[in-house]
Amino acid sequence: MTLVLISLFILFAYAVMIISFIKGWAITPDFKAEKTGNSCLVAIVTACKNEIENLPLLFISLKKQTYRNFQFMLVDDDSTDGSLEFASKCTPEFSELTLLKNKGKGKKEAIKTAIVQTDARIIVSLDADCLPSPDWLATIVEFYSQQLTDLIICPVKMTTNGSLFGNFQQFEFAALVASGAGAAGIGIPVLCNGANLAFRRQAWLSSEDRLHFEEPGGDDIFLLQSIKKRGGPIRFLKSGEAAVETAPTKTLKEFFRQRRRWAGKKAAYADWQLAAVALIVFLASFIILVNLAFAFIGLKWLVLAGWLYLMKWMIDFSFFMRIKDFFGLKNVAGNSLLFSLFYPFYIVVTAFFSLFGKRKGKW
Repeated sequence: MTLVLISLFILFAYAVMIISFIKGWAITPDFKAEKTGNSCLVAIVTACKNEIENLPLLFISLKKQTYRNFQFMLVDDDSTDGSLEFASKCTPEFSELTLLKNKGKGKKEAIKTAIVQTDARIIVSLDADCLPSPDWLATIVEFYSQQLTDLIICPVKMTTNGSLFGNFQQFEFAALVASGAGAAGIGIPVLCNGANLAFRRQAWLSSEDRLHFEEPGGDDIFLLQSIKKRGGPIRFLKSGEAAVETAPTKTLKEFFRQRRRWAGKKAAYADWQLAAVALIVFLASFIILVNLAFAFIGLKWLVLAGWLYLMKWMIDFSFFMRIKDFFGLKNVAGNSLLFSLFYPFYIVVTAFFSLFGKRKGKW
């Protein structure tokens, strides 16, 4: 009976959390930029480490921006694949491009290298493997001019090739981005993505001593937490025009390495709200597996595990239905039901390796 009550309590906490995210998503207004002639200088900062495959398309996307008053600061972090050489050849025809060498090591230091060399009021962090729409920067600038926000959480959408693996990554990534948006919508921002993030240069400088440069990652979350602690305004920009698209990982090994890196760095984050969200997500999956394990000694535990699976899927399904149009999710019922079957195993395994495995990655 104790395990039953614990299971139901955890599921109730999970339901309350997801319902809160749904509410936050719903009350965040859609934003449509109006061309007002705002012309403040913006610095787009991209940390580059072996991105030769992504740079050509990125450069094309930035050249198509309808907002032209920007610096594109590409900071090379000791690339060995010819990225710097390629970018150097493009500078004559890309007047906004400024090439820099990282003064330190890693993405966080790369961003710092650019920020100390620009006078731009707005900084936009953009990953090299992300592609913005032509009105991407214009939308961000107009949102900033209307909201005067210290940190703008901009959307990132993951594409899919239609495979099961690609669809799973798209759904999981959409859930992460929408959860961060929903949390910001109810006034408790806990998640953001440095792949597409805008902030005031002064807000970053005021947070510099709290960004934990000794940590290899967290350029986005540490900044959010510092601004949040000071009471600075943090908002989600709910606009398809402000979104960037990124492709899913190609292999399971690359996927798990990326997810372990994301999960592992959370241990250094001193935000109890983020810790609570992570714990609830983990426990909602872990308790299902506990009941499955107990099924070997009693059929009732298998029945309970089945009910927990079903109820958790219904909660997740309701969330996906609210965000499907924005993120372009297809066959929500079928995909979410299928993914729910192995999602608890994925969450628990990822959490285990993030705590006890070695972290690897570009940054």
